[in-house]
Amino acid sequence: MKILIAGSTGFVGRYITNELSKKYQLILPVRSFEKARKVLNLNEKTKLIEFTENLDKLVVKENPDVIINLLGILKEDREKNITFEKVHYSFTEKLVNGAKKVNVKQFIQMSALGADIKSKSRYFKTKAAAEEYVRSSSLHYSIFRPSIIIGKEQLLFKEFKKFSKIAPFFFAPKGKVQPVHILDVRDCFIRVVNNFVQNNIYELCGPKVITYKQLFEFALKAVGENKKVVEVPRIFLLPVAIAGEFIKDAPLTYDQWLMLEKDNVCSGKYQGVKSLLGTVREALDLNY
Repeated sequence: MKILIAGSTGFVGRYITNELSKKYQLILPVRSFEKARKVLNLNEKTKLIEFTENLDKLVVKENPDVIINLLGILKEDREKNITFEKVHYSFTEKLVNGAKKVNVKQFIQMSALGADIKSKSRYFKTKAAAEEYVRSSSLHYSIFRPSIIIGKEQLLFKEFKKFSKIAPFFFAPKGKVQPVHILDVRDCFIRVVNNFVQNNIYELCGPKVITYKQLFEFALKAVGENKKVVEVPRIFLLPVAIAGEFIKDAPLTYDQWLMLEKDNVCSGKYQGVKSLLGTVREALDLNY
């Protein structure tokens, strides 16, 4: 079976790709062959190809049996035309259109917990629009909506390490989150591929709901920083978010501030980690 994975070199992508490469023939469109060789366990069953934005044509040419779409961004770079609409929706649209032409057996989409077409956040809105395009395509699909994913390569750790050099303390917005372990996310994708589970939406969360303050304290401890975290109302961070629209590499953007309007916890309306795997890992465990 041939599996095309878009986004294979990302944080989540490398875990899924390295596991699937043990059993399946993989087709990996990548922007950097050097990065792919560095983070992926490549073998004779793995085919690296140059990433192109004409993803529909790429799919038709490679003719995979399964497509896994992990393409996503947390921040936009408008100078490089990297936007939520382009990466989340347009790229999904092209992958789906190509998949329909070659009768792909299964389309697996990475979405996000909080995806909502009515959301004020364009991140959540474009994730929801992509979901809808997948669901209406007539393809067999699986859609995953994870909360924040915890793993050694999580960008959160890098960000806290960087800002710890200049910040005497940190502000955390009031709110709750239900982080999920990277290995559970990986194994849920693997389970769906191996068992050909189809036409379901999954909310992926860990066993505990925690505050953002607790999450920030965990992240700081993980990078060896002993800094105080002060919990504040979300509105307190609005000036920082607005400034983040004009300052590159700011700690918070306006869209991310909008994402904080609601708690990022599983609703219980959909199947999740336990229904797929039987057990749920402790999310804040980096000993793996």
